[in-house]
Amino acid sequence: MQFTWVDFTAEHAETAESWMDDMAKRETGCDDGWAAYMEDLKNEPDVKFGENFWCRMIYRNGEPVAVTAMGEENGELVVSEIVVSPGMRGQGIGSAVLAELLENHAQILGKSINSAMAVIFPENIPSRKAFERAGFRFDSAHPDGDAWYYRWYSR
Repeated sequence: MQFTWVDFTAEHAETAESWMDDMAKRETGCDDGWAAYMEDLKNEPDVKFGENFWCRMIYRNGEPVAVTAMGEENGELVVSEIVVSPGMRGQGIGSAVLAELLENHAQILGKSINSAMAVIFPENIPSRKAFERAGFRFDSAHPDGDAWYYRWYSR
């Protein structure tokens, strides 16, 4: 594997929060930052970290390059968030991380998956391209048009 996937812990919080610039906040579900997002998840009764929800800090050559949060819903992996370090954006890190996750999901999550889904804002062209390069395909639009659903299925 190209990346090292590490369980997200408190020691990663400052790094993840520093990546939450205006663009990251606007294009993710983390409007109030990564720390607030993680705190909200801890209070969700159905979220069981390590069982049906995972958060990973992702390293390449010892340097943190991305953070991602994902859960399992009805047997499908839902990629909730992926934030790439601002200095690494536009270099294909997001699509490489997603492709590696899909190829090595059993090793990374400790669980096999057959399909994955992501919700992406239509204006977030870099994210749409990253997911498409990783093998996700547009599936449908939310009825109010403010979000698009992308899906991936194992072969």
